[in-house]
Amino acid sequence: METPERMTVITLLMRERYGDIDERPREPRDPYRTLIGCVLSHRTRDENSSRAARNLFEEIEGPLDLLTMNQDTLKELIRCSGFYNQKARSIVAISRVLVDDFGGMVPDDRATLMGLPGVGPKTADIVLSHAYQKPAIAVDVHVSRVARRLGLAPDDAGPERVKEALESLVPPDSYRFVDNAFVRHGKEYCRNSKPRCSGCFLRELCTYPGSQSQ
Repeated sequence: METPERMTVITLLMRERYGDIDERPREPRDPYRTLIGCVLSHRTRDENSSRAARNLFEEIEGPLDLLTMNQDTLKELIRCSGFYNQKARSIVAISRVLVDDFGGMVPDDRATLMGLPGVGPKTADIVLSHAYQKPAIAVDVHVSRVARRLGLAPDDAGPERVKEALESLVPPDSYRFVDNAFVRHGKEYCRNSKPRCSGCFLRELCTYPGSQSQ
């Protein structure tokens, strides 16, 4: 089966299993909150980063407010996200650039977003997709792993190559679905260790050796 046909079948099966899973958001998210939320999500669980974001944005509205906040207060508000000293420094650095260079606004293009302190491709794509509703697949470890194991990207492909491969296989209005579905599949079935290959509904399409041995 050729890769485009494989992707079509995979997408259909994922839609049957997962539904639309937030394919089309009702309204865009606030760009600054989305950006800072990504920083808080690094190396922590979703519930911890969400709680840290709620704590922080109960006290501030935007980057200018953040820059006037006492540093100890900032650290305490985001402590539950882990690595709070490092994250506080990153948040302050990003906010400073936004205020000094962009009038307090978050840029809406990928290259400029990736020029912000500590902002990588995944964060930039999340901001574009969730805050500006621009088509983008934000490749994380789950998306990369699922794409490679399903034979949609080369085994040695890095995140950018995985992104290019996936975005070439589906129309832009399906990017959000693919992003969300691949993350969910990576968490529920295609785990890094002890993947649930025997019960996976995509097993017959998978090129991962473990799926054929179970």
